[in-house]
Amino acid sequence: MHVIIVGGGAAGMAAAIAAAGKGHRVTVVERNRRVLKKLGVTGNGRGNLLNRGKGQYFGDEAFARQVMQRMPYERVAAFWEDAGVPLVHEAEGRMYPCSYLASSAVEALRWKADALHVQILPCTRVTSIRRTDGGFALQAVRTVFAPDTVLKSGRVKPGAATGEEAVRLLGDRVIVTVGGAAAPMHGTDGSAYGLLADFGHRMTPVRPALCALVTPEKAVEGLSGQRVRARLRLCDAQGRLLGQSEGEALFAQDGVSGIAAMQLSRFAFEGCVLHMDLRLAVTGGQETDVAAWLARRAQTRDRQTLLTGAVSPALGDALWRRSGASLDRLAQSIADFTVPVTGVRGFDSAQVTAGGICPAQFDPSTMQSRLVPGLYAAGEVLDVDGACGGFNLMFAVATGLLAGQAP
Repeated sequence: MHVIIVGGGAAGMAAAIAAAGKGHRVTVVERNRRVLKKLGVTGNGRGNLLNRGKGQYFGDEAFARQVMQRMPYERVAAFWEDAGVPLVHEAEGRMYPCSYLASSAVEALRWKADALHVQILPCTRVTSIRRTDGGFALQAVRTVFAPDTVLKSGRVKPGAATGEEAVRLLGDRVIVTVGGAAAPMHGTDGSAYGLLADFGHRMTPVRPALCALVTPEKAVEGLSGQRVRARLRLCDAQGRLLGQSEGEALFAQDGVSGIAAMQLSRFAFEGCVLHMDLRLAVTGGQETDVAAWLARRAQTRDRQTLLTGAVSPALGDALWRRSGASLDRLAQSIADFTVPVTGVRGFDSAQVTAGGICPAQFDPSTMQSRLVPGLYAAGEVLDVDGACGGFNLMFAVATGLLAGQAP
């Protein structure tokens, strides 16, 4: 049996390794020059591969739960270990390669695929998939490059593109793992959803997730580069809660980033408001009554030194600007530092995609389409996205393994 996998990301390579391990002939079609480009930068290059904590998924959360019941953490971890990647545990259930290098995971999967004789067609973009009597026919375009040049320094300069040529592939099964629309610099620009939509698969509109919140510059003036620990709530204009998180927030010139803020980006829209409880940043979370805490400090300090030692000068200045000379208003600003939100950074800065192909039209035990036998999908192309911490990559690998090992 010939299994063709469209997309050489984490889901695609997991599917390829699983299918080849069952004795199938496997071809991976990848639009980049090399597979696993996005995996190489995951976890800021440290490789947050999975999470052993309770799954945190959005979109079709019920489908994600069914997938992870069939391919739980233990089996995904075993896949990495079998590929030669020892794992180490960090805070909040996050699992990394012992090397703390995402490149180690990339090299391991490439080696495993090569050992199983997986064929990889780089620089090739699939433009259509069609049913045939015996399986599927895929039309693709391969970019042709001039030979690479070795410079005097020893560095290899890739050859420039010189043209394109048509490619036709025939397979018994097709697994679509083309990713979403986030991080287009890594080859996932959202242009491949049509490969599944053309067969009648429904699609939820996509939007950026795990990216910075954008605010008016005036609202965060003077705070660029400041990191704070905070409890965050994102609310609509009427005060209704959209989402909440806790952890690090990083101020930028025109927004708020950091893991805690990025967790809320999937819920954000123009006109909502970010409420930042800065008591963690100011008192270390030891004081809930910040007004009483300020009053005690005011007994031995003047206004200029009231926050000295507790916060950075930049954050102290911003808090005082909001409160004037009033201790009551200063306490309120610390407990609820509000920032209007105008949107999010966009797909160029997003780590994952919210939305995508509706998973309900696929079998969570095999990832096979309920509409087209022999057609499968896995990974970020589906309408499932996870919280920061390894959940997205774990879902991608889990679905890839299910599709690749399907009977």
